[in-house]
Amino acid sequence: MSSTSEKHLTSSDLDMLQGVLDDAGYDARILIEDQRVFNVAAVLLIRLFQEGVTSPALLSRALEYHFGKPKAPPKPVTPVCNRYAIQGLPRERRAAG
Repeated sequence: MSSTSEKHLTSSDLDMLQGVLDDAGYDARILIEDQRVFNVAAVLLIRLFQEGVTSPALLSRALEYHFGKPKAPPKPVTPVCNRYAIQGLPRERRAAG
């Protein structure tokens, strides 16, 4: 049974919901095994929007409540040793002996 009080989504509504998903770290480039999480998040936002929650801030809080805070991307690894300390000098830089 569908409710007649459900809001129909316009293209601007979908853009706003996509923006909330993007800000929370959900985008279309998520790997296949994570795709299910993306779909559940989108369904949650659409359901909440149709129930009358139209504030992007409240929708973001709902995502955080249900799925947690987005993880920060890993920091790039910086080598501890200089490349030449590990590999040695290239032939052209070695002193002729």
